[in-house]
Amino acid sequence: MDIHAYFSRHPLLKQHISYYYFFKTDDPQFSVNYYSFPNLTTPLNIHKNIDTKISSYTTSIFESKTENSVLLVQGMRKYPLLVNLNGKLDKITIHFKPLGLNHFIKKPFIEIAQHDSQLFTEWNNEPGYKNFISAFYATNELENRVNILEEFLLSVYTPLDIDPIYEKAVSMLTDFTKETSIEQIAKELKTSTRTLDRFFNKHIGISPVGFKKIARFRHSLDNKLLDQHNKTLTDISYESNFYDQAYFINVYKQIAGSNPSTFFKTISKLADDRLVFQFLDTMSEKYNSL
Repeated sequence: MDIHAYFSRHPLLKQHISYYYFFKTDDPQFSVNYYSFPNLTTPLNIHKNIDTKISSYTTSIFESKTENSVLLVQGMRKYPLLVNLNGKLDKITIHFKPLGLNHFIKKPFIEIAQHDSQLFTEWNNEPGYKNFISAFYATNELENRVNILEEFLLSVYTPLDIDPIYEKAVSMLTDFTKETSIEQIAKELKTSTRTLDRFFNKHIGISPVGFKKIARFRHSLDNKLLDQHNKTLTDISYESNFYDQAYFINVYKQIAGSNPSTFFKTISKLADDRLVFQFLDTMSEKYNSL
């Protein structure tokens, strides 16, 4: 199981894409189950030759003998997503920043990503789509694949005209150097909480309150995983502005499925620490050592 992370190269794409990661296995007996956790990024997966089964908060991917390309996009999830991977697989995942995918589709985000996971078909009728898929999988060189992908992304780039106040709202909701309520943000931006709510639900897929909860979770998670000073859970919760330990624990139980102490002992970091998974089978021992 090989996973490699890459950053966008083109300046325009850097504005909207956090990173890519490639995943490939050539083992027909390969099988792994893991939980992926809510994030502020929007993952869009491009798979080669697969069958898929999607149910509520569970996505299963199987090697297929049928030649195809299948794209899956994840909405703004509130709970862990169980992922099952089976057989020979070859995919790339594009992690779009908040609002990022909106610039590469012609419909509002909520119309194409209403669920935790779903098929993505918005590019199927684009003139260069078939040639892109063919060229992308004709090479195994990841550098070449990134170049081919970015050329296609630029061809479907359709910038969404967004009022700067909404980008400012996203920035303020992810800034934990100070605690700012949704009401305070709306007042500072000279808009209403109702207007913010409509925009966030339409173009990000979740309310500002829900977005901030996920942002707080991810801020505390990054603080714990990337810090070199062995901070206590109390320190971590304080620095992410959880107003008390009970709230800290409740948020983790909802978003991560367990309390913080248990959660941090069972997760694995991959792709240069950008991916955080919780493996559910014997492979977990291998990945916990990475």
